[in-house]
Amino acid sequence: MRECIHYDTPRLLSSVITEKNMTTHKIPTKQGQICKIVNRLPDENLAETYLILEDLASYSDDATIYVVSITDLQRNISNPTAAPRKAVMKSKLTVVAEDLTSYVESWNRS
Repeated sequence: MRECIHYDTPRLLSSVITEKNMTTHKIPTKQGQICKIVNRLPDENLAETYLILEDLASYSDDATIYVVSITDLQRNISNPTAAPRKAVMKSKLTVVAEDLTSYVESWNRS
């Protein structure tokens, strides 16, 4: 994963490593990674996590990709394709887990 440096912002993720006035986050590189959005809008849920839906090999860091909310996937468990997709710039995402299994297992370590 590539690192991207963002300067101090009032909407920093609590799980992102901070050092002085900079925040380092990992930009997603592959399908299936679990991410959070950096610099969310005020009306967005800070705790929401998203699943990367696309193969990111051919996308630049500034490209817009589609993600799906883990919460929406749970709500649409009988028909996951009905869960709404969200368009977001790849560089606005930070990886919190390499896959869904790792993400769920991390709940037991918290």
